[in-house]
Amino acid sequence: MADEPPVTGEVTQCTVNTICVGVHKPGSTPTPAGGGGGGGGGAGSQVCQWNGQDVACHDPAFGWFSSTNGCYYRTTSPQPGPEDPVWQGHKPSDGTIYDVTCLYSDGSFGAPQPTFFAQDPAPPPPDPAKLATDLWGKVRFPEVKPRFAPADTKVVGVPVWLWLDESAVPAPVSVSAGGVTVTVTPELKSVEWDLGDNRPEVCTGPQGAGTPYDPAYGAAKSPTCGHEFRTGSAVKPGGVFDGTVTVNWVGRVTVSNGQNLPDKKLSLPASFTVRVAEVQVLN
Repeated sequence: MADEPPVTGEVTQCTVNTICVGVHKPGSTPTPAGGGGGGGGGAGSQVCQWNGQDVACHDPAFGWFSSTNGCYYRTTSPQPGPEDPVWQGHKPSDGTIYDVTCLYSDGSFGAPQPTFFAQDPAPPPPDPAKLATDLWGKVRFPEVKPRFAPADTKVVGVPVWLWLDESAVPAPVSVSAGGVTVTVTPELKSVEWDLGDNRPEVCTGPQGAGTPYDPAYGAAKSPTCGHEFRTGSAVKPGGVFDGTVTVNWVGRVTVSNGQNLPDKKLSLPASFTVRVAEVQVLN
């Protein structure tokens, strides 16, 4: 929109007016800095940085944002005909025409400028949630090896020690991409013991893997994870209880940009059998 031209006939500076054509719903992607473009949505909670301000990495009206120059890029649709000068002598097979919309220092938007690019000028930034999932899939957890004391036949009423032969916690894993670093820190959440006698044990926290038994402990109870049988297994098929142990791991996810992501979870089971005898005392 221009003012009336002066009598001298000089061209005056145009005033840019921005019309909002979108709707921002609470909880969706924030409207780009300056508040003058299309509404939010479509990009989760991904946020880019420009001039020290948070800017939506994606806007449905403008496309994907580049923190390199503060511009949004969206594929022009439909693409101009091959004879259009915007191709700058290139053929459509050489690349793509994008609408380039740049932010000004005052937060306003310039008019979209169709421009030829041989490659995508602003590909979608890496998704921290996907990076965390990929990292979690690369963590190597120890094999589940249940151990007991006594190692052979257990006795009703006598303390049984429970522990895992392999329980080392894997080291944290990290990856950096697109200016964001994602770290997943594995932790042992709990170890669930189903010993077949309908009295399960759940051992939690860093000591949930139990304490290995030493003969010096004698008949003492385990300080971290133990069990006492109240019935024998003689009435069970094969004279044994069928049991399972399930190791529950969690991965605490942290993102360098402060984005909150849910913990990762993994449960690893193993099966075993235990023989439990009852001691009869005769007077």
